[in-house]
Amino acid sequence: MDNYPKILTDRFNTLGFVPEQPWQRRGAVAISENGKTYRVTVGTGLDTAVYSIDGGVLKEGYRCDKLLLALDVEGRHHGGAVFVELKGKDIEHAVDQLESTIKNKLFKPYPSSNDCVRARIVTAGCGPKSSSRLKVEEARIRFKKLYNIELKILKNGQPDTPIS
Repeated sequence: MDNYPKILTDRFNTLGFVPEQPWQRRGAVAISENGKTYRVTVGTGLDTAVYSIDGGVLKEGYRCDKLLLALDVEGRHHGGAVFVELKGKDIEHAVDQLESTIKNKLFKPYPSSNDCVRARIVTAGCGPKSSSRLKVEEARIRFKKLYNIELKILKNGQPDTPIS
């Protein structure tokens, strides 16, 4: 399965989901909620949209806050997808919310290794407590192995690796 962002876009359009940040070409994207902000620059030629997952696309169960989709409308690149959880301090709960979202049937089949798909936890603190570090590391490995998704924790406002 290649071009996971395109597959999700088509699915969301079919189901009538409307992005909270509509499709347009942007040099950078910022997603904020409750004083937490996820930031990423976007490569030339990519259009982006941000969907509200929590209470928008998904109404029940654990779910992440937002989903950023980036598409190359000219078909030269795959673009990317970023599942975002904006969290205060409970990193383990954030992992559960991201994983529950990814496992939802709406997001299957999982992306291929050719797709650029990420899961990001934006935290107000300086990262997981020492008691949570092992669980977070296990989650990183599991996300990559089972879902072909890179899991990473970012500090509030810290820029992510650009999507190109």
